[in-house]
Amino acid sequence: MNTQETELNGILEIIGRIAETTADGDFIYRGEPQHYEEVSSSLWRECREEIGTEEFDIEAIQERMLEAAKDYTHETDPFEILTELQHHGGHTNLIDFTTDNHIALFFACDGFLDQPGRIILFQRTEEINEEYKIREPQNPRNRVIAQKSIFVRPPKGFLESEPYDVIHIPQLLKEPILDHLQKQHGISTQTVYNDLHGFIRDQNTHLKECIEVYDAETQQREDDFQLESSQINKERET
Repeated sequence: MNTQETELNGILEIIGRIAETTADGDFIYRGEPQHYEEVSSSLWRECREEIGTEEFDIEAIQERMLEAAKDYTHETDPFEILTELQHHGGHTNLIDFTTDNHIALFFACDGFLDQPGRIILFQRTEEINEEYKIREPQNPRNRVIAQKSIFVRPPKGFLESEPYDVIHIPQLLKEPILDHLQKQHGISTQTVYNDLHGFIRDQNTHLKECIEVYDAETQQREDDFQLESSQINKERET
């Protein structure tokens, strides 16, 4: 068995495990490119570092953040303000999930190629939906639509271990999985980050491509000019 066959078997095994685990339930998914201690919100992580303990009321802090944020937006719905903050990289008590396991698989492999990633399989029930305030945004932006985003607002700032399963992604399979997702499902950096924030995220790559095109065009103009000058000189000599 060659390397490509081994990689494909590994990819199909992971996809099969996801399908098997979620076959009998309503699941949402989260891909993480490395193993973190908890599945937590950015606001919870920031507060834990600042306060120096995990014993704090994350929702009380979130409410104060919401009140302050209202001065900077015309939006009035608290959840929509939070999703807007999340979209722009602000600290909120929302955790991004997706309804598409292939999108989650992309995020589990996108980055930290020298470390294993993981996919969080979070089973939804009526009780879980209510406890974790699981909601889709009412006015989704392009990226939210592309990522099939759904948001979880954990009351403690992180998920309790019981409601979710984890599937680990070996680091050696990350690049093959990204290649597989692009070829078989049309999922890539360009489709997942399909807005200006995505462009800025990869601006160094875009800049490099623009410079390469500029250099090629400039060189072509110089070559054409030299050829034209050479022909003119030959005509003068004759």
